[in-house]
Amino acid sequence: MKPVYLTHYRRTAFSRAHPVKTETDTFSDISSPELLTRLIDAMLDEMGLDPELVDDLTLGCALPVKEQWSFGGRYPVMQSRLGDQCASRMIDQQCGSGLAAMRTAAMILQSGAAEIALAGGFEHMTRVPMGPSLFQDGVLTVPEVQSHYDMQRAMNMGLTAESLAAQAGIGREAMDRFACRSHELAADARDRGFHAGEILSIKTPSADAYALDACIRDTTTLETLAGLKSVFQEDGLITAGNSSPLTTGAALSLLMSESALQHSSLEPLARVIACVDRGTRPELMGQGVVPAVEKLLQVTGLAVADIDLWEINEAFSIVPLYAMQQLGIDAECVNINGGALALGHPLGATGIRLAGTLARALQAQKGRYGIAAACIGGGQGIAMLIERC
Repeated sequence: MKPVYLTHYRRTAFSRAHPVKTETDTFSDISSPELLTRLIDAMLDEMGLDPELVDDLTLGCALPVKEQWSFGGRYPVMQSRLGDQCASRMIDQQCGSGLAAMRTAAMILQSGAAEIALAGGFEHMTRVPMGPSLFQDGVLTVPEVQSHYDMQRAMNMGLTAESLAAQAGIGREAMDRFACRSHELAADARDRGFHAGEILSIKTPSADAYALDACIRDTTTLETLAGLKSVFQEDGLITAGNSSPLTTGAALSLLMSESALQHSSLEPLARVIACVDRGTRPELMGQGVVPAVEKLLQVTGLAVADIDLWEINEAFSIVPLYAMQQLGIDAECVNINGGALALGHPLGATGIRLAGTLARALQAQKGRYGIAAACIGGGQGIAMLIERC
């Protein structure tokens, strides 16, 4: 297959979402599709790219309903400066939607069907909140499934995290300690300007330039986290502190074929080598990273020791902790600029952030290989291998 290169990555800052106290969210007056549109137009300007040359747009969104429904991805094409020639689609693979969008874009370029493609993702967890309301309104439904699945647990991500922690024997202190580390690393990355290199400043009705992630808590301590109560089951281990916060945001990546790159003056960040997803038990969805990474390493002929850096989505602390335990990954190579516990997890945008941040971190650390991975609600995992250019 033809080589594919990640040539551009930008995201919005991630704001704190709240479906009731909407004033908490700096993006409360801006829809997530509009956030993505701003990223697209800014990318065209920054890269000096003719909109008519963009062949394809793939969107990732975990809840593509209400205002996040995109008419097959056409709305962002119509709302941005992209030309009508740009084909489009939307993918729902829950928390893996962003990486799935990048995989689809990469496969289209690898096949030779296109030369330049965009992969983006968004989620507005204030305006289109996850949880009971969409089911109560009949927007989302749960079909009857085979009786050996515990759907009450499978539909509650916090309960799946509780089950995984119990199965893995990973305790509350380890999860709180990892969450504290995430905030420390994210605060450091913010303060030394690493995050600024990937965030597009967005003007909102309440802010002229919104460019700082809202969920990083500089004052987080292990003692503070230890004082939080469990939120999903009585006497449980999963708290608001070792779970990712509700978040709003969008992210965008530009992928190019080798031919398109050679006919431009652009410098790539990384080569996209392969992407694999695998299924697992829905009640233990957080373990999905492990089989996805195992299969990815198998098909690429690499080993854990060959991977310089990892971005494993911190939907809950237990997810990267379990992956590190099962795969033998050195913690010093994982989420070195903080993760979703501190930055936030706007579901459809997260996969783009994982891969984009990983590419930038590989550049900064002069590593060769990196893997971005996420667990997926419903019982899946997805993992993408990239190589620094």
